[in-house]
Amino acid sequence: MRLTSIGFTRSIGDYDKSVTDEQRIFLESNGFLTIANALSPEHLARIQSAASGAYEKWKDDFSLPGVRSEVLDQIQSPIEYDDELLSLLWHPSVFPLVREILGEDVMMIDNDFFITPPRTPRTHAGWHHDVGMRGVYHPLSVMMVKVFFLLSDVDENSGGTAMVPGSHRFPLDFRFPSVSDPREMPGMVQMTGRAGTAYLFNGRVYHCAVNNDSDRPRRVLIYNYGHFWMKMWPGYEPSPRLLDAARSSGDPVRMQLLGIGDAYGQSLS
Repeated sequence: MRLTSIGFTRSIGDYDKSVTDEQRIFLESNGFLTIANALSPEHLARIQSAASGAYEKWKDDFSLPGVRSEVLDQIQSPIEYDDELLSLLWHPSVFPLVREILGEDVMMIDNDFFITPPRTPRTHAGWHHDVGMRGVYHPLSVMMVKVFFLLSDVDENSGGTAMVPGSHRFPLDFRFPSVSDPREMPGMVQMTGRAGTAYLFNGRVYHCAVNNDSDRPRRVLIYNYGHFWMKMWPGYEPSPRLLDAARSSGDPVRMQLLGIGDAYGQSLS
């Protein structure tokens, strides 16, 4: 397990970046947003190297958690493998947007490294919502936000996530048509981009993993955020090593994202 020195200690103000009106309106209308060039070429190279190292450690050790199948390799909790992957939780090009959407009690819910092999015969996840409930009855309520960092170029043929714009606002009992091919869903759009692109979406957006029909694997790091009063998904709780390091850092953002604090009074404000 490779540890890196990235300079973790920051003040809360270091994470404050203005969210543009264009971004806010697009998010509210569609439920998702793309951030082109979220990772610089140099940072992307470090993240790709760290992710590859995590995969090499994981693939031969069947005691490590995850999923191994013909349609997906899922490395569970990549933040445990390398601190470069941990630091993406609060990346300055993306985390301020997550914080704006969810509020000051934001916390990590889970994190994964997905590798979709070339020429997958089927999708690893059909059309679904990540959040079963629409939210507490309040106009500002959002339950979860998920962030994808693309580590490989993704186009329409290489398994770009499909979403139905605005579906986070649909009634809970709205019935979507059943389709055999994810691309046949009416109104759907695919999230594509060059390596280094990030996109995020409301957990209530109806979305789907599209088959990878290309000759190259699709590699993506996924970070899921919710509220501090929510439970992390079982198996994704940070290790004692990560918790001790977070406390030692004195970084309030890092500690809160990893679940350190008061369950009902925690806030970054």
